[in-house]
Amino acid sequence: MAQQSVERPTPSSEAIPQPAAVEPMVAEPISDTTPAAVEPAVVMPTESAQPAQPAQPTQTAPATPSAPSSTYFTSAPAPVRAGKGFWRGSPAEIVFATLTAFALIAAFMLSVTHVSAPASDSNSGNNSNSASSSSSNSSGPAFPAPAHKTYDATAPAALQGSVVNVKLEVKDSLISIAPGVAYHAWTFGGTVPGPIIRVKQGQTINFTLVNGTAMAHSIDFHAAETPWNVNYQAVAAGKSFSFTWKASYPGIFMYHCGTPPVIEHIANGMYGAIIVDPASGWKPAHEFVLVQSEFYTRKMPDGSMSFDYNKAMAVQPDYVTFNGYVNQYKEAPLTAKLGERVRIFVLNAGPSEFSAFHTIGAMFTDVYTDGNPANHMVGNQTITIPPGGGSVVELTIPEAGLYPFVTHSFANASAGALGILKIEA
Repeated sequence: MAQQSVERPTPSSEAIPQPAAVEPMVAEPISDTTPAAVEPAVVMPTESAQPAQPAQPTQTAPATPSAPSSTYFTSAPAPVRAGKGFWRGSPAEIVFATLTAFALIAAFMLSVTHVSAPASDSNSGNNSNSASSSSSNSSGPAFPAPAHKTYDATAPAALQGSVVNVKLEVKDSLISIAPGVAYHAWTFGGTVPGPIIRVKQGQTINFTLVNGTAMAHSIDFHAAETPWNVNYQAVAAGKSFSFTWKASYPGIFMYHCGTPPVIEHIANGMYGAIIVDPASGWKPAHEFVLVQSEFYTRKMPDGSMSFDYNKAMAVQPDYVTFNGYVNQYKEAPLTAKLGERVRIFVLNAGPSEFSAFHTIGAMFTDVYTDGNPANHMVGNQTITIPPGGGSVVELTIPEAGLYPFVTHSFANASAGALGILKIEA
């Protein structure tokens, strides 16, 4: 606890009788000459220490201690003769001393009742986000989280035909986002992220949004070129809306709810990936899809979790995940064969943090920014993906083993954005 000091009025040129030593105060001496002004330092007790008796007086004011002491006051210049058990001070000094005493007693009681546990906890090295999460989410009853089913990261085949139909249904769902953590999510199709959609460059998509919830939601396809004021507007509860668009550019794109406040709808789980294959297709590879995202949580009275707007605006995520669950591909690694080309479609749904995607022990032989073959880079170690952006990375790993993939923003990797790519001989 930081030291505090209480300044006393400087004596005037006339000698003023000074108070007697009455616990817990130490007064200045009565003298025929005006004493030098002394400002006794006030030292609050530490969290674990009890207040001690006043220190023995000395002739000079002490230096400020380098660490908190267990006494309220440091030594006074010299003792003073008491006036038969009563402090011979001015009315102003008596009032000042009384108020100070009350303040010290109150501070001591607070320090005793709010004493904290030792700082030697095994999680003391965690980042401030984790500390914030712990302080706001640790109290309250536990809530039984639904069983977690690993999100299938395998890239699906593209829909066939020059015109394809795509439908998404909005659902409120209770999901698990970490072991024992039940979260009230807003979803497309009941999962976070929503279903992976895969089409081909040049296809026409007939899209329908069905809103099965009690509030308005909408859709925003980053892959589409269509007027926002016509097709991306809110769909009322219990209603549906359809429109048509054409996939003109290849890549890995985000789709999400665009109803204000957008940060709330995205952070609550309303996002997913849509792949638009180039017209000429991709080379054969073992393909996966990873969607990085953040969860900002607060504990409800029943122990379940819901969205915390203040944390989201301060960008203080409690969890950062690949495909909606903390470290899920650490426990269930993505697997590929030795010497096989591995292609990963990486999307950063945010809503706010950048991704620094990196595979430990491997290089990205080829990188396509936004998943467009025209945006080609070679031999990258780490790629930066902004919120709402994506990339396609390819690897051909020469040795069997385990290759962790992370966001190299390690505060977020420590919050759950970590998985393993297992290369089998």
